[in-house]
Amino acid sequence: MLTLRGAPALSDFRNQKLLNSLTQIDQTVTGVYAEFVHFADTETKLTKAEKEVLKQLLVYGPKAKAKKAVGTLYLVVPRPGTISPWSSKATDIAHNAGLTSVQRLERGIVYYVEGGADRSAIAAQ
Repeated sequence: MLTLRGAPALSDFRNQKLLNSLTQIDQTVTGVYAEFVHFADTETKLTKAEKEVLKQLLVYGPKAKAKKAVGTLYLVVPRPGTISPWSSKATDIAHNAGLTSVQRLERGIVYYVEGGADRSAIAAQ
């Protein structure tokens, strides 16, 4: 499975709104950042040219400046065993672009939360 980072998932307004919500739950949260992550399930290893085509296909939406990913990582993806509408359409587009070895594309969102409770102490219990 090939994993590719994507563009920021939230506008500055939505990012601030999420941060406000998180600080109401935990006042020690100091920042949040979210970006798309793409997963490509392929039959065979992609060639360099195929990887470039795939990377170009996965650049979409408004242009936003990516930030440094710091903090606790939370990955949000569709439920196991389901295929999202985004996946169906993206996989069709990849096939139409000549990427026949791509069996499935899926998208998730990675949230990075800065500050907050010490998650390592919770995990150790």
